[in-house]
Amino acid sequence: MLVLALCCTTKSIAQSIRLDYQDELLNEILLDLNDRFDVQVSINSKLSNACSITINQSFQTIDLALDALAAKCRLEVVRIGDVYSFRVFEEAEPKPIEYLFQGRAVEQGSDEPLPFAVLYTSERSLVTDENGRFSFKSLASEENIKLRSLGYYEADTLLSHGEVLQISLLPRVTALDEIVVTGDRGSAPVTNIGEKSGYIQLNDVGNNLVAGLSNNLIFNNLRQYPGITAAGESIADFVIWGSYAGQNHVIYDGVSLFNSWGINDDMGRVNPYMIKHVEVYKGGYNVPYGDRVGGVVMIDGKSGNTNQLELGGSLTNQLVNAYVNVPLFKGSSSFQVAGRKTLTQELALASDNFDEDTSLIVPRYSYSDLHFKFSSSLSPSDQLEISSVISTDSYKGTLRTRSTRLQLFQDIKVKSEQIGGSLKYLKNWPKGGLSSVVLSTSRYTPKLGTNYFINRNVLAPVVDLRADNWSNPIVENRGRITHTFAAAKAHQLQVNLEHVDNEASFKTNEGDSLFAASVEQLIRVSLYAHDQIQLGQGFTLQLGLKAELPSQGNNVYWQPRVNGQFDLSEKWNAHFGWGHYNQFISRNSVIDELGNRADVWQVSNGNTIPILESVHNVLGLGFRDKGFEVSLEGFVKTTSGFTRYFFDRRGTVVIGEGESKAKGIDLFVRKHINDHVIWLSYSLSKVEERFGNGGRVSQYRPAPQNQRHELKATAIFDLSPFELSVTNVYGSGFSDNTFVRNMEDFKPYWRTDLAFQYRYQLANTNVEAGISFLNLFNSRNIRLNQSVSVPDGNVINTVGVPFTPTVFLNFDIK
Repeated sequence: MLVLALCCTTKSIAQSIRLDYQDELLNEILLDLNDRFDVQVSINSKLSNACSITINQSFQTIDLALDALAAKCRLEVVRIGDVYSFRVFEEAEPKPIEYLFQGRAVEQGSDEPLPFAVLYTSERSLVTDENGRFSFKSLASEENIKLRSLGYYEADTLLSHGEVLQISLLPRVTALDEIVVTGDRGSAPVTNIGEKSGYIQLNDVGNNLVAGLSNNLIFNNLRQYPGITAAGESIADFVIWGSYAGQNHVIYDGVSLFNSWGINDDMGRVNPYMIKHVEVYKGGYNVPYGDRVGGVVMIDGKSGNTNQLELGGSLTNQLVNAYVNVPLFKGSSSFQVAGRKTLTQELALASDNFDEDTSLIVPRYSYSDLHFKFSSSLSPSDQLEISSVISTDSYKGTLRTRSTRLQLFQDIKVKSEQIGGSLKYLKNWPKGGLSSVVLSTSRYTPKLGTNYFINRNVLAPVVDLRADNWSNPIVENRGRITHTFAAAKAHQLQVNLEHVDNEASFKTNEGDSLFAASVEQLIRVSLYAHDQIQLGQGFTLQLGLKAELPSQGNNVYWQPRVNGQFDLSEKWNAHFGWGHYNQFISRNSVIDELGNRADVWQVSNGNTIPILESVHNVLGLGFRDKGFEVSLEGFVKTTSGFTRYFFDRRGTVVIGEGESKAKGIDLFVRKHINDHVIWLSYSLSKVEERFGNGGRVSQYRPAPQNQRHELKATAIFDLSPFELSVTNVYGSGFSDNTFVRNMEDFKPYWRTDLAFQYRYQLANTNVEAGISFLNLFNSRNIRLNQSVSVPDGNVINTVGVPFTPTVFLNFDIK
């Protein structure tokens, strides 16, 4: 390195700088400038002696003069203090052109979007969103892609870049004239389990054959899988990995359902005709899913057929169901309507053997619902959906006990309404990226009336001992904006901003009640960022961070989450999930002096009512090969912040803040044999809880929903055109009384369901006729958390689903 530094400072140069050189080496020119203007220069001698310059020009400053000399030699000048340093000019490489591939995956024929389909490109894999949309960039103008979705044949095609692409997949079950093409699916549910933390995916659930499918399609399907408790037949909520009532988030088309099925526990809130796709996250999920500390059940409704009129109907001895799809506006839109109504109790064929059992409450019920949905393509890049659900049900149970000195009569009447609606606008941006705006509202209103009558002398008049009447509406209004950036290189980034308004109230006829005429409201703002990172072809990492700011208090609730998926080989995969979760509404329990329980919705404000907090840890392993699959998954979960209110015999209220810990293992094994399928589900789990009050904390003890073992077996036989489904569930049981527990007094659960169906086609009408049997052997099962303690010290339970045959006839006209 030759450094020209004859002076310590650069003189101020007032006159113009004249450069007049003919074929002079740069080295000589710089020496001359140093003599004339005391300029300090640093340059490699090889560079300065390798460039000859001819120049005749004047400059206002020495900086401009040196820049001109450097340009002659394809060099650049950088000033560092008083020294001008010459170095080789590095030309910026031209930015490579990235081509946009953006569009949606749809079902061939109906153009129904295919949510959560897997798209494989030359560089990465990505998943379509809940509306079947995808967006990614590539250095190639054409991409050889593969698209896979449960229940559909794989597409392998060459895709040219564009912003309004559409990829169609053919269903594996397709009616062609009078021939049913089934591929390798048969009549088994189309499910994906074990590939992600706590994950179950069901496509095309309307075609699954399970007992009682016409009524509660979601629960009747999900109860067959590990981690979702079937025993206990909880009417309060799904019990997912030991969750409590109100801790699972059930969402239909963006609408939160506060009670996922009707009070009677045999009727789902969502009409089967409206369901297209179901995703379940039992735990360990990332920030885009749910808003609770338990599991998530996401139900996507059909968009509707914009090409042709469709009619559907179902008639059973329990209810009638009807569906209409009307195409509108020259094939750009569709309008769907569906409704159900239970028939009179006299037409039901359920066993009445338990009616005379004075240790059981036998419920009677009625149910009705109505669904609307409008879908429209405003342009190739803009879609609009408006969806609504309205359902009402009522439940009545009567109990009479009689002894020589005591006669007790209890009358329970429960009603509920679930009303909700959503508006969704979807936008695909020309330069890449997918946005959605969703506005939703939901209102759930349960009403309870209980009358206790007691007579200590059977010859005396009946005395009114107690009458309770209360209602507990809860309302949720949401508005959210979500944007997913076009996947590029190894990243797919999504951001979300949400505004949530919850309100819960409680009204009762008891003026001195703990919750008399209470109204609670909380507004919060939620923001999350989620990045899915592809680290090679075999490892995907998901990083998420969610922040929630309630209107009350100054705390920000940070919720970091991490997920990973490893493809260990073509057949083996592993996954893990970890995360923090918060919940700002609670379904807390009130226990009266006799030990009877009522669940009350409250808004958690972090002051008088704690905000729920949970930590999930999930680790899983999966194997899949030629019709055989195994999934093994373990979880550890801790939850705190739920409240239980205890009343003693003097009417004193004791408020306990609870915490729980749950752990368990889920095993799932499935084998396809030709068109038949058999699977086993086993769950080993333990749920414990404890409560504290005034600095005193109790010891951990089994929670009400604690059940150590649950084993399920399902077999589906496709004997086209006949189909047969058999499901058996065994549970080791719960304590007879969930609050005054004798831990040796468990009531094991045993139930066998069977369904038989015949499919045929008449012209353009597909017909299904058959019969299903719930609780085939009329086992005496009890419902979880539905026991009643009476003044004489006895415990009365509510009976589970009895032997219930259902004759059904379904038809679809297209």
